[in-house]
Amino acid sequence: MRGVIRLFDRLFRFFGRLIFTPILLGWMIGAVLFGAMIGFIIGGVVAMTVFGPPLGHSAWEWVIIAPPVFIGAVFGFQYWRKTSGADAFFGLTGDSHGSARFANRKELKKLQGKDGLLIGRNPHTGRLLRYDGPAHLITLAPTRAGKGVGTVIPNLLAAERSVLVIDPKGENARIAGEARRRFGTTHVLDPFEVSGMPSAAYNPLDRLTPDSLDLGEDAASLTEALVMDPPGQVSEAHWNEEAKAILGGLIMFCVCHEDRDRRCLATVREYLTLPPEKLRALLELMQDSDAAGGLIARAANRFLGKADREAASVLSNAQRHTHFLDSPRIAKVTSRSDFRFSDLRHRITSVFLVLPPNRMDAYSRWLRLLVSQALQDIARDAEVSGSGQSGPVERLKAPALFLLDEFAALGRLEAVERAMGLMAGYGLQLWPILQDMSQLKDLYGARAGTFIANAGVQQVFGVNDFETAKWLSQMIGQETTGFQTDSYKPGDNPSFSNNVTGRDLLTPDEIMQMPPELQLLRVQGQPSALAQKLRYYADPEFKGLFVPQDQ
Repeated sequence: MRGVIRLFDRLFRFFGRLIFTPILLGWMIGAVLFGAMIGFIIGGVVAMTVFGPPLGHSAWEWVIIAPPVFIGAVFGFQYWRKTSGADAFFGLTGDSHGSARFANRKELKKLQGKDGLLIGRNPHTGRLLRYDGPAHLITLAPTRAGKGVGTVIPNLLAAERSVLVIDPKGENARIAGEARRRFGTTHVLDPFEVSGMPSAAYNPLDRLTPDSLDLGEDAASLTEALVMDPPGQVSEAHWNEEAKAILGGLIMFCVCHEDRDRRCLATVREYLTLPPEKLRALLELMQDSDAAGGLIARAANRFLGKADREAASVLSNAQRHTHFLDSPRIAKVTSRSDFRFSDLRHRITSVFLVLPPNRMDAYSRWLRLLVSQALQDIARDAEVSGSGQSGPVERLKAPALFLLDEFAALGRLEAVERAMGLMAGYGLQLWPILQDMSQLKDLYGARAGTFIANAGVQQVFGVNDFETAKWLSQMIGQETTGFQTDSYKPGDNPSFSNNVTGRDLLTPDEIMQMPPELQLLRVQGQPSALAQKLRYYADPEFKGLFVPQDQ
């Protein structure tokens, strides 16, 4: 219905211009001639005063007459512009109130390249739109709006590059797993076996070595992922920091003093749940350790130096944050490593992290842990490769893509925030997918702007809340538009006034009423665009690439 209204509006404007353009042009010619005539009269009076009659016998008289004629014509033209509303009629009102507009056909065609990530479909040509820049991307869309069918799965089917994807239901692995295997190695980490595929495993402690100068830093990055800081709860900060300190010490002790097959997070959890007398004996062993540059002993000293009540609270907090490690399923998929995340930089590798939505609350720390370690491994590998310490190592040209569906489930993760601002040059592209802006603001507060500022593409559809719609409307900006006001008094002729004003290119209610098949795209350096969403199961470009699923 809305499309029909727009069509009639365009037809009305076209025929309006067709009819009124000759009238306006005739009005303009009359105004210019009238102004020139007034100028001629004034110039003629001056010339006769100087040279005397008759007028026109001397070239010098025309030198005096010509300027008033020209000035009169200009004033006539300007009078016509003001009174006729021609600027508004012909769309020449300028951008005094705002220059926002939608991308035109030519600008949309620039996104129809052969390479890059799929972001939509051109509504004019029906061609796929792609983004081939180095910047990160972000998607805002509520549940059941089509994030999977229109964003995640199309890129899994088509992107010939390394990918890490959070796959809450295992659907992505089932639908696109075969396509990913055609590109390269595929690993599905699925502790709860919802994808129907054998689960791979990854042990975060495998890459830590006792003689590494970075052991303390690596242990700290693990504790950052294990301990979730609730947003806005300042009272928890002290206990969380102390929990990180003792966890870091226990992780380093495990790496430096346990046998190879015991170096895993299940062993660290075992330490934390020892009886009090055995835990104290362990801490005393840690005090005597000179490994890790003395950091293990320092962690033990820090804990044992606390009063009994404070120490008990810190220990309880550390136990709370590692409770998920008691699950035999989680222990199994963290007991060994079938791959390294640094592989994503050197050969096409696909990693699916599968965790059912009903288990997100209890086990989201496992997701945090793996995403954090992936970012850490890629950054470390980039540093080593860049320094030349490992010799010439082949690296993929296309950056590894992190499709972070259900991004809010990860909680506030410093590693992701740093990656959004600093790691685009490390051969990495992040694509967080959220339900609305409030999720991002709740997690990162004022620093949520980091994600928006560093996103080369902002993809939004299915907006259903006013706050997100209002934010998006302000981001898109205002256009300058003209309007005419009529006034009438009994006994007088009607008077007309033409004005310009600013109007939101899309108001919040217009955004919330967008048809379900459309999406808003904001590509860096280009006007906002209205594009069609993709549907992998119906679009011909993906035919034969995916494994059909029973509906």
